[in-house]
Amino acid sequence: MVGVFIVLMLVSFIGIWVWVWNSRHKAKYDALARLPMEDEEKHA
Repeated sequence: MVGVFIVLMLVSFIGIWVWVWNSRHKAKYDALARLPMEDEEKHA
């Protein structure tokens, strides 16, 4: 039973990893990555 759980968690992890690294999401993640820098520019 533990083996089945581990396999399910591994498949879930790989699925999420593939979804995050999908090129369709690149623009959204790039914009989110710039948010802290933009916030510092506003307060400077």
